[in-house]
Amino acid sequence: MIPRKSSGALEWNECRRLVSRLGANLDVVVRSDPEVCGLSGDDFRLSLHHSGHGDCTVGSMSLVDCPNSLVVEEFLRWMQQAGRLKDSPLDDTQD
Repeated sequence: MIPRKSSGALEWNECRRLVSRLGANLDVVVRSDPEVCGLSGDDFRLSLHHSGHGDCTVGSMSLVDCPNSLVVEEFLRWMQQAGRLKDSPLDDTQD
């Protein structure tokens, strides 16, 4: 499932699962603790916070302190546009 802005807030456990799947897809190490989960690479970074707001950067584009669902949606879109992800890397994975 790819979250959409209109679908509301993501539960914290959903955030952690999404970041884990993205990390596997991108072949990068995922960091996760009770308050923050995220991943990073040479020109991208994703950080989601238990508070419900996170940050992401892909190349020169960034979001700071935005709702986690928006951060994930934009991160995925930017990574797809940059050719770093397949069209829908999370669509076929169901929990």
